[in-house]
Amino acid sequence: MTPLSIAFVATAAICLIVGMQHLVMALRVEDRKLQFLFAIAAFAVAADAIFERRVLASVTAEEFLAGMPWTALCIATAIVALSWYIALRTGGARHWLLWAVTALAMLTVVLDFSVGIAYRGPVTLGTSILPWGEQVSYVSGATNPLRIVGDLVLLGFLLILFDSTVRMIRRGEGRKARLLGISLVVYALGLLTIIPADMGWFHLPSPHTFAFLLIVAAMSWDLSEDLIRASRLSREVVANERRWRQLLDSIQLLVVALDRDGRIASMNPFAENVSGYSAQEMAGRHYLEFVHDNERDGVRSAVERGLQGDPESENERGLVTRDGEERVVRWRSVVLRDLEGEVEGLLSVGADVTARRRSEAELQRTTAELESAVTALEDLRRRLEEENVYLREEIRHEYGFEGIVGGSDPLLYVLHKVREVAPSDTSALILGETGVGKELIARTIHAESRRAHGPFVVVNCAALPPNLIESELFGHERGAFTGADRQRRGRFELAHGGTIFLDEVGELPLEMQPKLLRVLQEGEMERVGGTQTIPVDVRLIAATNRELIVDMEAGRFREDLFYRVAVYPITVPPLRDRREDIPPLVQHFAQHYAQRRGKRIEEVPAELMRRLQAYDWPGNVRELQNVIERAVLTTRDRVLRLAEPLKSAANEKVATRENGSDAPDLTLDEVERRYIVRVLQATEGQISGAGGAAEVLGLHANTLRYRMKKLGISVDRKTGTTNLDS
Repeated sequence: MTPLSIAFVATAAICLIVGMQHLVMALRVEDRKLQFLFAIAAFAVAADAIFERRVLASVTAEEFLAGMPWTALCIATAIVALSWYIALRTGGARHWLLWAVTALAMLTVVLDFSVGIAYRGPVTLGTSILPWGEQVSYVSGATNPLRIVGDLVLLGFLLILFDSTVRMIRRGEGRKARLLGISLVVYALGLLTIIPADMGWFHLPSPHTFAFLLIVAAMSWDLSEDLIRASRLSREVVANERRWRQLLDSIQLLVVALDRDGRIASMNPFAENVSGYSAQEMAGRHYLEFVHDNERDGVRSAVERGLQGDPESENERGLVTRDGEERVVRWRSVVLRDLEGEVEGLLSVGADVTARRRSEAELQRTTAELESAVTALEDLRRRLEEENVYLREEIRHEYGFEGIVGGSDPLLYVLHKVREVAPSDTSALILGETGVGKELIARTIHAESRRAHGPFVVVNCAALPPNLIESELFGHERGAFTGADRQRRGRFELAHGGTIFLDEVGELPLEMQPKLLRVLQEGEMERVGGTQTIPVDVRLIAATNRELIVDMEAGRFREDLFYRVAVYPITVPPLRDRREDIPPLVQHFAQHYAQRRGKRIEEVPAELMRRLQAYDWPGNVRELQNVIERAVLTTRDRVLRLAEPLKSAANEKVATRENGSDAPDLTLDEVERRYIVRVLQATEGQISGAGGAAEVLGLHANTLRYRMKKLGISVDRKTGTTNLDS
């Protein structure tokens, strides 16, 4: 089997597997349209690979032309399915463009099967030799003007990808924008050869099948990742629902939920006891069946207003029980909304005040209990929604490692300061360069404190837009600004009873600093657009890589806030000041990423460790982590090797001293020549293969030979010695 045939067969197999996977998923999820559309696209790409393989192996022009309509059908099906999938997945495609591409695709298939749109008149069969020696067939002849219909379908899909990518960027949805951007680039590169090849400008196989394979693979990964994330989140939702159910079962108030049509959706056990009806008997019945005749108009009007989003603050109505007894219930209603803010029903909470109306004191106590219970229910509903949002954000956040690795004196001093400040509620300011692990130190302080059982909420002040930072920190009331369609609690409220970590606190806008100071000093705050003062009990840990004293003197940071934040400063030293921590960090990261990749790293060469310790690490521990991760990815055996050489001013000086020269005026070519010669001498002239100079330098063997030729370096194959051409 030829390489091209193997590629087509592998493409078909992969797409068939992906299609079957998502077809099975479609049977297990509620929103099946996405899965079905994606499965159709994957099956179409698999079929296209099979037909392309048969067409390129044609022995007659008639056989070639007979296969072209089937490839057109597969491509059109894949494009239409992917276009509608993107529209449903992102909500970022124009409907008129989707319908236009769909109509043109159908027209292309009809024309191709009826009259043929590729060529006009007789055609001849030719063969072309691919670079690796494989022979493929092609036909040539007069181009049919109808071919532009098929080209418009290809260009239309390109426009859909471009338009959707731009819309996602404008919405700030970076993850979807990156996925669509990758698909756009892959498809555009394929399109650069699809149309010219169809026009007969050159005779090489079109790579559109493999371009669609890459797009299917990327989108399959994205869709599968969402399902995994949803599965993790569902466990938290189940736990929240269990707490909600326990509250409803134990509360001594009537709790009745109505759907949008005014029918009873559920009721708690106390409501069953008061009304005499079971929840099964009440389910699906209209609420008016249990209202006294002379109160129906008032109750109907109140419920209709509530379902429109404007419930009555409080009312007192009669309730007809199963035994015909009329009881008086004081009701308050809460509007139930979905995640998009649309009204989906009413939750009515009532207290039976039949026996208590005789006493004003008892009536006031009942009202207070009712208000307190409704407030608790509203607070619980908001907390469930906001905690679910926060859980989604935490699921996307992956920590590099747990625990602090190292035993150098500077690090031990930092840990000593952590142990000193952790048991108290003193505000701490963590100073240090980017990548030294300031957040890890903050988490350690929280874990060692008496607030360890409470939440640890992270806020990156540099990543928040200036116009939204106040809402993120303190929350907002419904209608506080455009787009605020519901009340939302801020990060300080979420951190109540725990710790809030303000990363890059030096980036906080000047106008926000007095509000932060008030929370720290008085322990209370107000939501945006609200008037109610909310007490909060949080411990503040801040971090920055800026010189806050300089910012304070320049008027960019308030002096009173600085002294409130920097009660207990902790400076985390950069990695270059604690080089003895590099070996344990390297071992930790190597084992960590090797385990994740299913590899085994048993040895870190001493020469490699020496180079790592000689490097300055401007990106500190984060840079070291990334370097080791790349090294594990590219290492093929059990000995760790760097994916690319480390480069820094300090390393160049070390390399120069090892060469015995301190000349600072060497050109870049001279430095590169000396370095290559030194590596060739160390490998005894071996260029390629395991342990060769190309592997040490992280280059392809042909690339190294080209540079050697350019720099005038040659190797005597008999003796293995290295020579410099004059």
